[in-house]
Amino acid sequence: MGKGLVTAAVVVAIGAAGYVGGVAYSSQRFDDEMARMIAELDKSSDIKASRTDVDSGWFGSTGRVEMELSTGAEQGPVRIELPYEAGHGLLSTHMKGNVKLLLGTPAHDVISDVIGDDKAITFDGSVDNLSGASDTVLTLPAFVWQDPESGTRFDFKGGELTASHDGSDAPEIKVKGEITPFDIMNGKETISVGTLSLNGLYRGEDNDFRQDDNITLDTLTVDNGTGQPPVVATGISYAGETRLDPTELRYLMKLAVKDVSAGDQQMASGKLSMSLDRLQGAAVYDLITQLQGLMEEAGKPFEELSEDEQMAMLEKVEAPLFTMLSTSPRLTLESFEAKSQVFGVDMQGDGQLILDGTDITGLSIAELQTTQGQQAFLNRMSGRFEFRNVPPMLALMAGLSPEAADKNVVLTIDGDKLSINGTPIY
Repeated sequence: MGKGLVTAAVVVAIGAAGYVGGVAYSSQRFDDEMARMIAELDKSSDIKASRTDVDSGWFGSTGRVEMELSTGAEQGPVRIELPYEAGHGLLSTHMKGNVKLLLGTPAHDVISDVIGDDKAITFDGSVDNLSGASDTVLTLPAFVWQDPESGTRFDFKGGELTASHDGSDAPEIKVKGEITPFDIMNGKETISVGTLSLNGLYRGEDNDFRQDDNITLDTLTVDNGTGQPPVVATGISYAGETRLDPTELRYLMKLAVKDVSAGDQQMASGKLSMSLDRLQGAAVYDLITQLQGLMEEAGKPFEELSEDEQMAMLEKVEAPLFTMLSTSPRLTLESFEAKSQVFGVDMQGDGQLILDGTDITGLSIAELQTTQGQQAFLNRMSGRFEFRNVPPMLALMAGLSPEAADKNVVLTIDGDKLSINGTPIY
């Protein structure tokens, strides 16, 4: 064999060995990341996560991720299964599979019950082996389903959600997606849902929880089938921001409806912005953690417990509960707007409600079950809300003349005392 051929053979062998080594690294990294993800999910008291039927190879792997959700005993077990196939390359790993939602004993796949056995909710994702960045696409298939009891027909056209992670150490996921317009029909009545869009960001660290949600619906049309003009709402949106750190829990919500019309008649529009803040952050986390453990022991949701069982559970968490309130929580109506040409409404409002948390950790759940304890708790409340240019009906209810030039209403809360424009109501 000539020197050239020997050199070429050596280069090919080295290249092949490097490629095989890279693929083996890809396979091992994928397996490590799957194990880490399962461990993170399994930390929650609401989820028992595991991976079964694992077959790991250099070039491909298969397996099944299983998550059992904590539910009430009467509802039976709820399990999510994600059977997957992964292909390991030199630079990235590609994974695909489908989603199964199993209920009851014996278990049945409720997703198949609705969309049919020949369809599935699928996921398709890739992970960059160098950066760790990943993108996963969840595809919702089109299907038609009819409720056998009510006859309501659901004509779904499909949708897609994408979850992305930039590969950094922070457990932060960005989600965006779009649901195609679909219809819900019951007899002559039809509800047409327009394009539904979602953008979200979720960070799950215990000491730095963050969740941002932005949901928009371009149109919602209700046609009662009687020949009257359908009611059409446009520009419906929700935005929510949640922040939880050791110091504070803060939440901001914004709702808006750009227009509600019937035919050529504009009926209403409105905006609402509210916030909740000054909840002691570390205590909020302790309260959630302890309640999750107690709910798992109870084996059913809080609302299914008897009143005595509920009180007994709250007594076990009263320390973090009252500590959470010790920083004087505040509920703020940042802004409120309501307009209607039909009803002659152009109203605005704002205000806030505060709970005084001074020495509140000295209270107990047992005290709050007494009349004296409830009164003491109410005495901590104070607030003021102002609504300007209220409509005639509300003006009458507030004791104002519909013809009055000043149609502003001020609600004042002082403990258990409520006043409207300075006049005590109770």
